[in-house]
Amino acid sequence: MKALIYLFVLLMLPVSFPSKGAVRDIGVDGLLDEELWQKATNHDETYQVSPQTFRKLNNNFSYKFITSEQGIYLALTAIIKNKLRLRTQENDKLFTNDHFQVMLDMDNSGQTSYVFSVNHQGNYFDGIYKQDKELDLDWSAQWQYAVNVTDDFWTAEIFIPWSSMSFSIQKQNQFGLAISRLDEASNSTYASIPANSTMNSFLQLFSKHNVVVKSHSGFDIYPHISLNRDIINNDESADIGAEIFWKPTKNQQISATLNPDFGQVESDELVVNFSAIESFFTEKRPFFNENQSIFDVSGPETLRIVHTPRIGGDAYYDDDYSSDLDAALKYTYANDNFALGLMSAFESSLDKNSTGRDFWLMRGQYYFGENKLGISLNNVSTPSVERQAQILSTDFIYTLSDSTEFNVGIINSRVEQQTLPIDGVGWWITGSSEFSINHSHEFSLFSYGENLQLNDIGYVKRVNRKQFEYEYQYQIPDLNLWSIRDMAFSLESEIKTNFQDKKLPLLFGFGIEFVTEDEFEYQFSIEHGSSGYDDFLTRGYNSLWLPSFYITELEVSSPEYLWGKFGFQFELGTEGFSGRFYNIQSSIEQQFNDNLYVSFTMSQYNSDSWLEWDEGNIIDEFDFTEQGFEISVNYQITDNHEIRIKLESVIGKAKHLANYQVDSNGKAIQTNESGDFSFAENEFQLRYKYSFSKLTAFYLSYGFGGEFEDEIAKFGKRNLYKKAIESKEAHNIFAKLRLHF
Repeated sequence: MKALIYLFVLLMLPVSFPSKGAVRDIGVDGLLDEELWQKATNHDETYQVSPQTFRKLNNNFSYKFITSEQGIYLALTAIIKNKLRLRTQENDKLFTNDHFQVMLDMDNSGQTSYVFSVNHQGNYFDGIYKQDKELDLDWSAQWQYAVNVTDDFWTAEIFIPWSSMSFSIQKQNQFGLAISRLDEASNSTYASIPANSTMNSFLQLFSKHNVVVKSHSGFDIYPHISLNRDIINNDESADIGAEIFWKPTKNQQISATLNPDFGQVESDELVVNFSAIESFFTEKRPFFNENQSIFDVSGPETLRIVHTPRIGGDAYYDDDYSSDLDAALKYTYANDNFALGLMSAFESSLDKNSTGRDFWLMRGQYYFGENKLGISLNNVSTPSVERQAQILSTDFIYTLSDSTEFNVGIINSRVEQQTLPIDGVGWWITGSSEFSINHSHEFSLFSYGENLQLNDIGYVKRVNRKQFEYEYQYQIPDLNLWSIRDMAFSLESEIKTNFQDKKLPLLFGFGIEFVTEDEFEYQFSIEHGSSGYDDFLTRGYNSLWLPSFYITELEVSSPEYLWGKFGFQFELGTEGFSGRFYNIQSSIEQQFNDNLYVSFTMSQYNSDSWLEWDEGNIIDEFDFTEQGFEISVNYQITDNHEIRIKLESVIGKAKHLANYQVDSNGKAIQTNESGDFSFAENEFQLRYKYSFSKLTAFYLSYGFGGEFEDEIAKFGKRNLYKKAIESKEAHNIFAKLRLHF
């Protein structure tokens, strides 16, 4: 019923479509032969930003750009010094070969930037770069590009319409621009500005340009139909839904989704999680990625005020709850100094005796200069457990200078569930400073109360924590000593306790990273933790006292050769009751021909004192082994046809050593014996994709996955892999067509 109401409201909206505009004088073909390009100003002064020397260079790449009321045209030219590497990969994935990246800060606020990238093969990715130094590739937009490769250089021609981005409209809009190129010949990055994305001042140093932006309305609809064949249950289902995006003016957008799916065309990574910390998965649904940055508020300990996979997913506080998302609606508005976001979503419970959850989210932001003040109010109703949760937060990002910034946040949760209301409070202060190009400092100080509950709509790894973290890094670019090209040192420390004033382990670490002249990368680190309580293992029961521990890690990455690359990682240390562990992972990626790219990863973890929670104050100690592999194949049939195969499998064997009860003093007292166990999990997907255009595609996938458990651990490793393949708790054929109008 709610979905029908939404559909009726949308049909009643006074929709107006954008005009086609004037005939363009530039054809986006990658040749750069139009007269307008011959007259445009050529910019060839660039800076080496990785390694971070900021040395000027005039013969790496050049760029031109032309703005109009409809958008921006860019002509990019890269000098070729060595044969360029070919990589068969999906679009919307980070590149490892030669490519350009264009970044636009359309609000000129130094808060976020739209990212558009093209490599010499004509692959692309787009996304949003945020002030917290994260690149979100789940955002997608409609823009044009073409490339042309010669023996001496390759060119990219790009047109980005203003309508593909959301920003506050001004009569004379000023935007920020930064262009960079990864030059695979030198394994270095060069940019149009003397800054890179690891710096606090990165967004503030964009070059500034004025343009008259034409204000018009826009309307996009993405209907989809999906068919699923459940082979296990001999069941078939069909779903029809849509995402709708309407811009009545340039600084407003109304978005709606009806019956969205979780994007089954791409499977999540296989994660075997025995810990008390919930696994974190990113959002893949277009509605929750489009124009979503206003709701993105983060803090230490991976805190997210809004974590949209909660909507239409499992309920964190009700293990038995399952639902479908009927509909969601979002409204955003922005002007020069203020932005507002409203979002609501409604679920239908699969249990006929229960009602689905309702979500109401509101966010306001005020900008002054390069600073931002924000307030969020979120409300979630979970009728299945008679739960009402309200989360109120305030955050402030303050830029003290080009090199120093602070992030302050306060959050309050209020939960009503069958008993008296429960209030929880948390706050954080983070800061980073770069006094020179060689030195950087970062710190975080936070307090998350034991009653703080965010996971109705947000995400946080753990609460009941008072913690301070500090990290220092010193970089030496262009060292040129003993075949070492550049080097970096880092120091870190972590001091923490909980609200019961338990002595938690203190952590101290040191790391060194260097790159050789032949482009091998080496990283070595060592971390020491003092003795202290583990207050998380028993899920809120008595805390366990553990001895001190150490962890050493070595990681080696080869250069990107024409055929591919390889890597190796080794970790060694102590854990549990002074037991030893090691973790080995190796990988190889190979380009077999122009169209076929294969990657293979193997890993093994061994521990002779692996601790696992049983129940209450009972824990078990095991001699534990976990082994796994992943195979990924990308085959590009033509520019529009691609096939992807992914197989992941993980097995584990645990030999029981002892059973303990943790007393109130944290001491582990040995009790009754328990048994061994083993497990196996796997996930397989074969996916075909045909792209009609950048935002219209047909998907067909076949996949299966499952897990096997053996309580007496009678099977060997080879048989466990076999059992993993045979276990098919999910076994589906899935087809989806997504269109764009």
